[in-house]
Amino acid sequence: MKLVEVEGTHSLQNTYDSLDIHLGQTYSVLVTADQPPNDYYIVVTTRFTSQVLNASSILHYSNSAGSVSGPLPGGPTIEIDWSVEQARSL
Repeated sequence: MKLVEVEGTHSLQNTYDSLDIHLGQTYSVLVTADQPPNDYYIVVTTRFTSQVLNASSILHYSNSAGSVSGPLPGGPTIEIDWSVEQARSL
């Protein structure tokens, strides 16, 4: 994902595999759909909460050659330093 906007303001256009978005924040990202035509998981996970909540969806290419398989990828739930460094990079 290429981050292009934070809170309605253009940002450094860094590329991320995952983003921490905190309560009330808005980000705009561009997703490059350049992978082989399969189905892929999109996962949202809470962080810094005693109960970890997950939501997932499937990104489906119209010419998909296969469906998703395997377990959902886990989210980083205790890596506080990683989250702070990411916030500094925005």
